[in-house]
Amino acid sequence: MKTLSNLLLIIVIVGGSILGCKKDAADPTVDCSTSQNRDMEGFFNTLNSNSTYFIYENMDLATHEYNFTTSVDLQICGFGYISQDPNLNYEIKITDSNNNTVYSGTFSFDNSAYDYVGIPPLTLSAGTYTLSRTVINPSSPNDALGPITRRSDFMDMDFPKTLGNITFNSSKFYGGGGPVLDYGIPNIYFEYIEL
Repeated sequence: MKTLSNLLLIIVIVGGSILGCKKDAADPTVDCSTSQNRDMEGFFNTLNSNSTYFIYENMDLATHEYNFTTSVDLQICGFGYISQDPNLNYEIKITDSNNNTVYSGTFSFDNSAYDYVGIPPLTLSAGTYTLSRTVINPSSPNDALGPITRRSDFMDMDFPKTLGNITFNSSKFYGGGGPVLDYGIPNIYFEYIEL
């Protein structure tokens, strides 16, 4: 009888623990697929549909980066970009405000449309970060070309620009020339969910 009582006690404790568990917001099972949440692409499309801005396809420096602040925690799901050549490789990197690398990966992207690549969920706490893309081993200056959103009057970008809880603060282009500051916003998208 004592064994049955102990078994029931264990079942109650384990069952209560399981029922009392709360799903963690940063749980890797959160649906963070590349088929969802293209808010950033929509933001750039809206910005570029305004006559004040346009997509400049010929920014020819090896590294394109922008600095952004998020006021909420994010989980990054993937990156979107369009390449000059689908055989090119790019390093996509995120650094924090102390210049510590929080993510780095190498990808190739399609050259006919924006192409999205998924990554294991990456949580960014509210704060300031820099997202960059650097072409790896370019064989010609044209390999460094990439799209950016520019002002149609060719003045520096009028930062800040805000997309919900994300604010774009500045941009920088370098490698093979430059640095060129705030010339436009690189059209490097990241897919995310807010936590």
